[in-house]
Amino acid sequence: MKRRKITDKIIIDLDKTLCDSLNKNYPEAKPNLKIIEKIHKYKDNYRVIIFTSRNMKTYQSDIELIKKNTLPIIIRWLKDHNVFYDEIIIGKPWCGENGFYVDDKSVRPDEFQNLSLPEINRLINK
Repeated sequence: MKRRKITDKIIIDLDKTLCDSLNKNYPEAKPNLKIIEKIHKYKDNYRVIIFTSRNMKTYQSDIELIKKNTLPIIIRWLKDHNVFYDEIIIGKPWCGENGFYVDDKSVRPDEFQNLSLPEINRLINK
């Protein structure tokens, strides 16, 4: 069954958001069940896009190596943990150990899992 056209998106990080991958044993990463539940709650009204920088440092930003070696592990993990998604985008720039991302539409994982949609909208539309 084809999904109807949805223009709004939830773009969600993989590591330390959808899963706890602190030890970098990616196939065994523990799922964040609250985040996964929220994704399932919103999937009918939003396209769900996984956007990850996994292995960007390891493979020195070589997207072809990440497609070959990392993407199959990501897809298997998402399937094993029943994570709904419409698309996976690899190649998110790795910000480094002490770097960070700045974005006007940013929602932290704890906010996503604990706030209602109206609360999230108020947060990002301040």
